[in-house]
Amino acid sequence: MKKLLLLMTILMAPLFMVAQDDEIDELPFDNEPLRDDSRSYFVLAGGMTFDWLMVNEDYLNSFGTSSELSGPIQMIGGQGVTGIPWVKNMRIGVFGYGGSIESNIGEYPGLNESGDVVNVGIQRNLTASMFGFSLHYGYVPFEHFAILGGVNAGWGDITHEQFIGNSMSDEMIVSPSGFGMNRYEKNFFFAMPNIQIEYALANFIILRADASYNLTFAQDEKWTFNTLGTSTQNPDLDLSGLKVGFGVMIGLVNF
Repeated sequence: MKKLLLLMTILMAPLFMVAQDDEIDELPFDNEPLRDDSRSYFVLAGGMTFDWLMVNEDYLNSFGTSSELSGPIQMIGGQGVTGIPWVKNMRIGVFGYGGSIESNIGEYPGLNESGDVVNVGIQRNLTASMFGFSLHYGYVPFEHFAILGGVNAGWGDITHEQFIGNSMSDEMIVSPSGFGMNRYEKNFFFAMPNIQIEYALANFIILRADASYNLTFAQDEKWTFNTLGTSTQNPDLDLSGLKVGFGVMIGLVNF
């Protein structure tokens, strides 16, 4: 009897296996889409910026005076940014900053109003202001750290001032017979390809470092001279050059 049951089981096993194969296709398995494990970037924040703009010194010092400007323009300002809810990892913003550099006091012989030869002292100051909008895309390789690439663009103005007076040694001594000031102003537009690195120190604080290259275009051909008239002196001066900086922002952070 046992041998008969064992024989029947062996003979019927293939039938059970075929039946199970037919039912596999009917099992309730859902085809789930692949998961996107890439991290998202979103911020709504604002804060301070500290930047250094490296301007071509040949342009700065082509006004033909003995007082030279050197070094980058240190600029301080602010920015505000917000993510675009319907476009993943995209961010728009507004910014504004400005700064100046000052030359040493140069000396050269000159005549005062009485016709006497005096040592004329001259000092120069260059002030720049920039305002505009930004557009960036954020990539988050790991939590709380983001790399952003994009562009800043906007408009700005340059003010170049020359202060002239009687000079003795290294000190400028201003007197009615030797004092004067010339003021030159012009406007420009700029585009600034930019890359930034951001680290979320907390859920509401972002530390930022960035590098960009400022491209100046469509600037005024002539300077406004002493608020009246115009001047064609030093027509090539512009603020094109490398810019580096850092900043801190406070707000809503999600990356």
